Amino acid sequence: MNGLAPAFLSLLGVCFGAVAGSFLNVVIHRLPRLIESGDERVTFARCVSGLAWPPSHCPRCEHRLRACDNIPILSYAMLRGRCRFCDQRYGLRYLAVEALAAVVFAASLIVFGLTVKAFVAASFIAGLVALCIIDIQEQLLPDALVAPLFCLGLAFHALYSGGLADAAMGAAAGYGVLWLIRQAYRLYAGIEGMGCGDLKLAAALGAWLGLAAMPAMLFIAFASGVALMAPMALCGRVEEHAPVPFGPFLALGGLCVFVLPKLANLTASLFFPT
Repeated sequence: MNGLAPAFLSLLGVCFGAVAGSFLNVVIHRLPRLIESGDERVTFARCVSGLAWPPSHCPRCEHRLRACDNIPILSYAMLRGRCRFCDQRYGLRYLAVEALAAVVFAASLIVFGLTVKAFVAASFIAGLVALCIIDIQEQLLPDALVAPLFCLGLAFHALYSGGLADAAMGAAAGYGVLWLIRQAYRLYAGIEGMGCGDLKLAAALGAWLGLAAMPAMLFIAFASGVALMAPMALCGRVEEHAPVPFGPFLALGGLCVFVLPKLANLTASLFFPT
């Protein structure tokens, strides 16, 4: 690989990723609003139409955005994060999601090259980002996002890792362990301690990572959850039995297990080329 290739892949990844991040912002904003009366079962046709229409507009004044105001990252910077028409701030989340997606896609292209594998891996991470933000804001993990993530995981693991059987066992292990914990907490406390969306997300992560990775993924998820929530509970920041979104901790565990080995291999290849 010549010296220009990494720069070209990085630029290509940033462009694709920024566009993907702009779409993620649409998903994060609109998908929860498509879910009626707490029912997260959204038909595919309704989901597509709801995300595609109406065209991009300011979420506050609802004025339709111009094409020049809808360029990922650049438009946010030029308008200083404000709507051209009502001058209200959009919030840093929009810029953060676009920038994060740009970095993710660039890193995936550098690691995997210009391949289908790179875009599928980047889509996995981008999907987890969307799910994390929705879960934090709405305490919801929509099937409309988790189900495609699960199917992509089966395909990715079957083609590039341990095969379809290992992906299926990983999914069963992720779902099964959290189901047992959910049932045990219900018997102990008499209330639901975990939503069905968490179980489905664990199954999707198991499909991506395989059976052998499940102990590490679940350990990171629960350890990070305890490390963050225990001090907050002791300080009175979290009420007893208050619902806490567990999706971000599952996503963190999945990302650590998925990304860190590849990052270590990339670092080794840069410092110790063969």
